[in-house]
Amino acid sequence: MELAAPFALSQPAVSKHLRVLETAGLISKGRDGQRRPCKIEMAPLNAANDWIERYQEIWEQNYVRLDALLGTLKQQDAPKPRVRAKKK
Repeated sequence: MELAAPFALSQPAVSKHLRVLETAGLISKGRDGQRRPCKIEMAPLNAANDWIERYQEIWEQNYVRLDALLGTLKQQDAPKPRVRAKKK
């Protein structure tokens, strides 16, 4: 199978992956003689992209808050420099 050639996968493994993608509605298979060309189905991918975009701003805000919290915790855990008493 020419589709498996560029990958470190066997032909049966590639076929199994294609079956999973087809079951999920992400690809459709056609028929051209003995060949079974696959076509990417954009509607489910577009729906997933729309869902991700709706939550992207929320996730970005959460990461900003997490970075700030981690920065604060890192400063609290940093060893404090010792102050030496002056010798007379």
